[in-house]
Amino acid sequence: MTPVNSPAPAQERPVSNPWALKIASVAGIPIYLHFTFLLLLLFLGLGKLTNLLFVIALFACVALHELGHAMTALRYGIPVSDITLYPIGGIARIEKQPAPAQELWVAIAGPAVNLVIAGGLALYLAGTGQLATYTLVFNENAGWVQKVMTANLYLMLFNLIPAFPMDGGRILRAALAFSMPLERATTIAANIGQTLAILAGLFGILTGWWTLLLIAFFVYLGAGQEVMVVKRDTLVKNVSVQEAMLNEIHTLPQGATYREAADLLLSTSQQDFPVTIGEEVYGLLSRDALLRGLAQEGPDAYIASGMNREFTRADPEDDLLDLLHQMQDGSGPALVFEGERLVGMVTSENLMEFLLIRQITRDQQPETASA
Repeated sequence: MTPVNSPAPAQERPVSNPWALKIASVAGIPIYLHFTFLLLLLFLGLGKLTNLLFVIALFACVALHELGHAMTALRYGIPVSDITLYPIGGIARIEKQPAPAQELWVAIAGPAVNLVIAGGLALYLAGTGQLATYTLVFNENAGWVQKVMTANLYLMLFNLIPAFPMDGGRILRAALAFSMPLERATTIAANIGQTLAILAGLFGILTGWWTLLLIAFFVYLGAGQEVMVVKRDTLVKNVSVQEAMLNEIHTLPQGATYREAADLLLSTSQQDFPVTIGEEVYGLLSRDALLRGLAQEGPDAYIASGMNREFTRADPEDDLLDLLHQMQDGSGPALVFEGERLVGMVTSENLMEFLLIRQITRDQQPETASA
């Protein structure tokens, strides 16, 4: 139930998890339902119908919670990749790191939606004389509307716990980022989140509350992953594509065979090959496509049948961070052009090497300065 920074191009693309079904689109934001949620509905459907309706209503509220994040992000001009609903909550993936003030409001927006829903249902119950003083969500004596109202209050309070990367943790990170670098603010918020996750996990084990243990596990992993993403983004901040791209690349003519492509694969360290007609790049042949073509069509078949005509393009002066975000959707390497002339290529492998060298160089700077 938290927005997640997600690298993605502006256009709609397939959800990062293939086990999800698109159920709607709001303001151009695709909303997906993970298949495990359907299993949950099936399980509950074997019980009382009211339980099934309650879960459907609850996850509608979760979807509105995530839309609160998403619509606030869009208001600040931050594109949203998609929203995915899971049995333990939802995730809205935004495409870049907001400024501290922006992240503060984006994070607050989700719990605020739950507060508005709970307030509206409370007014309805009060007006009809059905408002209970206190209602447990799973109390069989509670009315259906009362359960949904109370669940929204729980969702709001739960998400405001300062356990990064939940909403409360993002609010904490945003507040810290006003007075310190984002990387340090993220590390502090993540450490607090992981500590709380460990405590919650231990409590879940001692009490047999396995759902809490599962949530604690994902919070712990999510906090660590967020730190890694922010550190990575800090390393390539204000770096151009030209600084990281491969300058010497091998190409294949469109009329080449898989045998010729395989020979080139074995004789070089390159794994992806631009396919050209004269000076014009016509497509891109990946290592996987090459091997698949060899197996299915034979070594004498032409590579044109297996190349990908859609590939990521970049300019040498483009921001490397933006390109890195685009490449993380698994679209393969990026070809770098000056005008229509191919001048380089950026692959995930050379990006990792570039990041590693940047990290080592940065770690050595304090020692050099003090020497």
